[in-house]
Amino acid sequence: MKFQLVLLVLIISVSALAAETPLSVPSDPKAQFFVLEKGGSGSQRTIVTKRVGSSGTSYSKRLYNCADSTVKYLGTGDSLEAMSKSNPDPNMSPIVQGSIAYYVGLEACK
Repeated sequence: MKFQLVLLVLIISVSALAAETPLSVPSDPKAQFFVLEKGGSGSQRTIVTKRVGSSGTSYSKRLYNCADSTVKYLGTGDSLEAMSKSNPDPNMSPIVQGSIAYYVGLEACK
């Protein structure tokens, strides 16, 4: 029974690590970005990212309108729980070419 529990924890841990896909963000070269989740369809896409930098780790969920090249934060925080409890931005904003939102949006809109 103990072996099965250890095996289950190991499988869950490996699955969680496998879900983090590295993302290149040249405009923030001192940080590492990872895609945790992508969703949506058509021109409306969501993406959850993890940023690890000198100031610590943060998580963001963004909504992209790929057709209009706009974005807004749905949540942000120092943990996934804090991100899910934060308030979304009220409006969509234009994406600035070369910004973090630009590179994250390239992945979200694939």
